[in-house]
Amino acid sequence: MKHYFRYVALLSVVASLSFAVEALPTTRGPMSFSVYDTNKDGVISEEEFYAVKAARMQNKADAGMPMRNAGNSPDFTFFDTNKDGKITPEELQKGQATQMQNRPKGMGRAQ
Repeated sequence: MKHYFRYVALLSVVASLSFAVEALPTTRGPMSFSVYDTNKDGVISEEEFYAVKAARMQNKADAGMPMRNAGNSPDFTFFDTNKDGKITPEELQKGQATQMQNRPKGMGRAQ
């Protein structure tokens, strides 16, 4: 039952994002905090994180962009380092910096 409510919550966030899906960046590289914080409350919820991630992946697929290693992208818990159920701007920035440092050698800079 718990998963049902999470699913319903995720659907409502996705529905609220539908107007902005076209505006999500399809280029590679990290997205800004403001893109993820769709309700502008100063933190990123798990629902916001996955809804924006899914919308960005859909935009990339629709644009015919290669999505190598998409399955290896970090999940919500990677960024939520204090495990309080939300991602702050500092947590997102630190996680994105860690990702960039740990990327395989030879990968170009984000465009």
